Amino acid sequence: MNATSLRLVRTLVIATATVSGGVAAQPAAVGFWEAREASVASAPDSPKVRIAIWDSGVDTTLFPGQVARDEDGALLLRGYDAFKQRQDTAMAVLPEGLLARADELNAMLRALDDRDSGEDTAEARAISVRMKAQSPAEAAAFDDDIGRWGGFVHGTALADIALRGLPEAEIVIARMEWWHGDPPVPCWTRELADREAASIGDLLAFVVASGARVVNMSWGRAERAYVRNLEKCAPAMAPSERQALARYTVEAIREVLRTGMQAAPDVLFVGAAGNASSSMEMANPATRFTLPNFILVGAVDRHGVTTEWTNTGPEITLFANGDRVEARLPGGMTSYPSGTSMAAPLVANAAAKIWTVRPGMSGAQVRQLLERTATPNASGQPLLHPKRAVDAALER
Repeated sequence: MNATSLRLVRTLVIATATVSGGVAAQPAAVGFWEAREASVASAPDSPKVRIAIWDSGVDTTLFPGQVARDEDGALLLRGYDAFKQRQDTAMAVLPEGLLARADELNAMLRALDDRDSGEDTAEARAISVRMKAQSPAEAAAFDDDIGRWGGFVHGTALADIALRGLPEAEIVIARMEWWHGDPPVPCWTRELADREAASIGDLLAFVVASGARVVNMSWGRAERAYVRNLEKCAPAMAPSERQALARYTVEAIREVLRTGMQAAPDVLFVGAAGNASSSMEMANPATRFTLPNFILVGAVDRHGVTTEWTNTGPEITLFANGDRVEARLPGGMTSYPSGTSMAAPLVANAAAKIWTVRPGMSGAQVRQLLERTATPNASGQPLLHPKRAVDAALER
């Protein structure tokens, strides 16, 4: 999957179910963010606000009546597989053997997230013991399974966050896949880089043509990720060649994104800053640029305090909660994932609420309103305040 750190794999899922004798993992503390929440009601004649979930796919069964359809009644979705070939399915096509282990894999993700979030549960303790006892081969298989499953469930959680409190909103599904395995499959090439850029351009054009007003992009396509791919699968390649191919890929994607976003001023694109405890300059994701209708979101915790793992930099102009955010996974299990991936759809949700009450605003105007109504935390980071934003939109 495309993750700027392993946090998006290993802190994706926390379920309330427990093993026998365990203590249930608790959701985020209530109070700080709940006080900022906004409730909206659509006007009878207002069009449904469409939110594009540009990610790993969505379990559409969880959102009856909220997946956008075309004039013929077909779901508005488009997808590409890990080899950047068209594959228009709502979710990735996984091996049957992996799908059959859904409950087991969800429990593994839950336990890892409990552990990484400092939750002292039976699951967290058990997974730590299990990992310490693994042979190298077992550890490799474990990481591969967790990586693939974490990517598989990711988009569904984002959709659930983005739609909360918006029963009249609809989602458009733009699906992409990342490589998997060690060594990774596919091994990166210039041909794949060109196909990646082309597929991203196609998906961007698709969500705009589908009428999306806000597009959630909880991914970055960081330069270092492509270098790591080549280090694993092309060890004979010179380091300078790896770096050049990674840079070529990032710059090609960045150009496609900038061009497509500039041509869609009525749409707000929301990106996740990443979780590598890095500056945006050092991480160099393809999303490191500024446009009036594009906003990059960093993460703070459930109390509004900046997390130690969020990326930072002048390109990040808004922060939202990325600490144990309630979300459902495929099949309906409630989870509490963490990461800037979860902060981004909270901003997308706030933008959709603004459009619900003021549908005539442009993407740049909604971004400006979100930033203008943000309030600083103790460290000076501007924190999302949906209630203030919606109230300000109503006053326009």
